[in-house]
Amino acid sequence: MTQPLLEVCHLKKAFRLHLVDGRTIEPFTDISFQVGKGELFLISGKSGMGKTSILKCIYRSYLTTSGDIWYDSLLFGRVNMATASEEVVMKLREHELAFCSQFLKVLPRVPAVDVTAEPLVRRGMERSAARAEAEQWLRRLGIEESRWRASPMTFSGGEQQRLNLARAFIAHPRFLLLDEPTASLDALSKSIVLEMMSEARTAGVTILTVSHDTASMERIADQMCWLIV
Repeated sequence: MTQPLLEVCHLKKAFRLHLVDGRTIEPFTDISFQVGKGELFLISGKSGMGKTSILKCIYRSYLTTSGDIWYDSLLFGRVNMATASEEVVMKLREHELAFCSQFLKVLPRVPAVDVTAEPLVRRGMERSAARAEAEQWLRRLGIEESRWRASPMTFSGGEQQRLNLARAFIAHPRFLLLDEPTASLDALSKSIVLEMMSEARTAGVTILTVSHDTASMERIADQMCWLIV
């Protein structure tokens, strides 16, 4: 059996609620799964089960409480994302990983085309070439050309979600983490995003996605993990 790209072992995350008597909540306490290279892996379950927190632990936006997250990287070999140094994590984010949140966080007054092009510029691509590629993704995702030079802060929720997806896919990552990628999208936009995910997987990208839209995602997923209480 080939080594998986990702191996999550007995993952636990606890949050201390400092404003609520310091009590602790544990959305998940023993999560284990493997994601093969080039697979599309779906995590689903009820709200509040910690699905997004799992993605954030893998991307290292959150520190784990316990457990291991083994990632088979090109840069460093097998890395435990739960304990890796900040330098290693930042290098992996720059060259191999991409995370698409449900919520857009950008600097004010930066045009949408530059927000989308940013991952390519960070990797050294000339800005005009990065913008040209960004425009292709914005066009494919139905963002009107008249909006490309506007701030994404003026966009609707669905437009912001599509911009987030464009910024994630443009990076051509080795491992792509998607948090509710079809939320807030109309039927046409949803079909485009599902097509993009299938194309990326065919091109060798490994995708781990969290979604309540199991009816759509199950059609393209290779594996599924359903979180239960």
